[in-house]
Amino acid sequence: MKLSNFLLCCIAFTQTTAGIVIPQDVQDEFVRNPSFPIRSSIFSSFSVQSILSLFSPYQSISDNDFETWLEKQKVASFDSILNNIGGTSEVFDELEVYKGVVIASPSKIYPNYFYQWTRDAAITIKTLLYELEDELVSSTPEVSKSSSKLIDVVESYIENSYHLQRLPNFSGSFEDDAKSGLGEPKFHVNNTPFNEVWGRPQRDGPGLRAITTMYYLEILDKFNLQVQSDILKSSGYIYKKIIKPDLVYVMKNWHLQGFDLWEEVNSTHFFTSITQLKALKDGMYWAEQFQDEKFKESLISTFSELKGAIDTDFGFKSDILPHIIECPSFWKIGKRNGLDAASLLGSIHSHEISDVKDQDSFQIPFDIDDSYVINTLASMVADMKYRYPINHNKVGLFATGVALGRYPEDIYDGYATSEGNPWFISTATAGEIIYRMIYKLKSFEQDIVINISNRDFYHQFINLGENSDDEGEPVVLRFNSAAYNTLMSNLFKYSDSFLQVVKEHVDYQGKMSEQFNRYHGYMQGARELTWSYSAVWNAIRWREKTLKVL
Repeated sequence: MKLSNFLLCCIAFTQTTAGIVIPQDVQDEFVRNPSFPIRSSIFSSFSVQSILSLFSPYQSISDNDFETWLEKQKVASFDSILNNIGGTSEVFDELEVYKGVVIASPSKIYPNYFYQWTRDAAITIKTLLYELEDELVSSTPEVSKSSSKLIDVVESYIENSYHLQRLPNFSGSFEDDAKSGLGEPKFHVNNTPFNEVWGRPQRDGPGLRAITTMYYLEILDKFNLQVQSDILKSSGYIYKKIIKPDLVYVMKNWHLQGFDLWEEVNSTHFFTSITQLKALKDGMYWAEQFQDEKFKESLISTFSELKGAIDTDFGFKSDILPHIIECPSFWKIGKRNGLDAASLLGSIHSHEISDVKDQDSFQIPFDIDDSYVINTLASMVADMKYRYPINHNKVGLFATGVALGRYPEDIYDGYATSEGNPWFISTATAGEIIYRMIYKLKSFEQDIVINISNRDFYHQFINLGENSDDEGEPVVLRFNSAAYNTLMSNLFKYSDSFLQVVKEHVDYQGKMSEQFNRYHGYMQGARELTWSYSAVWNAIRWREKTLKVL
C-alpha cells in the first residue's frame, strides 16, 4: 500500500473514532489484548489488528525455521498453560484464582471466559500428565524437581475437583441418586457456583475428569510413586472420593440429552458419548484394582449398553454419509450436515495408543484410524478449504492441511454471531489425528488395508494404480514395504501442514486466542485460550513421538 493511501486511512480512522468515549475497562483490555475489537458506527466489528491487516500480511511460513518454531512453540504453549492455573500462575495470585483452578482464558470482557470449565480443565490437566510421564521416563535429577512441581499442580486440581463436585448449583446436587450437580459446566475462579442462565447440563465433564484423574493414578502406579497431598491421602482415596462419583454420574446419565462441548445444542452428541465410554472402560480397571467388584459389574453392564447405543441407536453413522454425524438430531432436520471438529476431538480423547491390544469386547469404536474418523477430517478439509478465504490459496492443492473451524454452519465469531472462523483447537487436532495414526501403524507393525470405505482418503497420498479396489477387493500395503513407507512419509507431511497453518497465525511470542479471522487471519475471540495451548502442545508432542518410529 502506498504511503499516501496509508495516511488517508489513518486520517479516516482518526476522524471516525474522534469523540467516541471508550470505557476504561475496554481500554485496559485492549492494552492486554491488541486483538480486542474497538467498535464505532463505521468500523463495526473491526479490531485494530484487522485495520492493520490492510497494511501487512499475517506471519508467513518459512520451511527452514519450522523445526525451531515447533521447539519454541511447545515451550511457550506449556508455560502459557501453567500461567492459566491457580497456584502456579505468574499472572494471577491465589486470592484471585484459587489453587488448582484452570481458567479457560484470562479474558474478562468481550468475551468473558474468566471461569473454570470442568471439560477444559480435565483436558488441560491431561496435557500436564503427558509431560509428567515424559519427564519421569527420562528421569534425570533436573527433571525430578520439575516433576514434583507438576505433581503438585495435578494434585491441587484433584483437590479442587473434590470441592466442585460437592458444590450445589443450578444443574442439581451431589447428594441425589444421579449426582446431577456434576453436570454443571462451569464455575467462578474462586470456586463459587455460576448461578446465571447457561447451556446446562453438559454431560461430558464428569467422564473427562475421571479419565484424567485415572490417568494420574496410572502414572503413580507405573513409576511406583505415592500421592503427595495430605488432603488426598492415597490413590484409594482419590478413587473412592473423586473418580467413583464421576463414574456414577456417567452410569446414571449417559442416556440423557445435554449440551455439547460448544455449549449450543441440547441433544445427544458424539463427543459426550464416546468420552463417557472411555471413562467407563478405564473405570473397570481401577474398580478391579481396588477390589470394587460390584461397581465393576455395573461399569461393564453400562459400557455394553452405551457402546451399543454409540454403534447403532444414537445415529452417529449413516449409510449415505462417509463421516461421523456429531449431532444426529440436527442432521435429521437439516440444520447441520453432521461434520464437526468435536468428532475428531472425541476420537483423540477417548483412545490411548496402548488400547489397541485390549480385548475386543471392551474396544472403544472410532479410533483415530477408523474410516469414519479420517473421512470426517477429509470432509472438513474439503469444506473449509472453500469456506474460509484464508484457505483459498490451497484450493488447487491436495494432501495439504488448511485452517479448520468447528463446523460448517458455525456463526460464532468469538465475540457475537456473524460468521464462524478457524480455531486453533480444530486445526491442531487435525494434525494430531494423523500423527497418532502413523504412530499406531508403525509401533504395532500393522499393515494398511485400503478399501472402499477409506480409499478416497488414502488416494490423496499414494497412487494405487492398478491396485485400486474398484472391484471390491481391498488393497493391502504390507508393513515396511516401499509403498507403505511412501504413504507414511506423505501422511507425516500432511500432519505437518496443519501445524504450519498454526504457525502462520500465532503471534511472535507463541500466544494464541480462540480463533483467527477467516478473511485476514489475525487472532480474535478469547485471548490466550488454555485449550488452544493444550491442543497445539499435544500435537507437537505426538509429532515428536512419531518421528522416533519413522
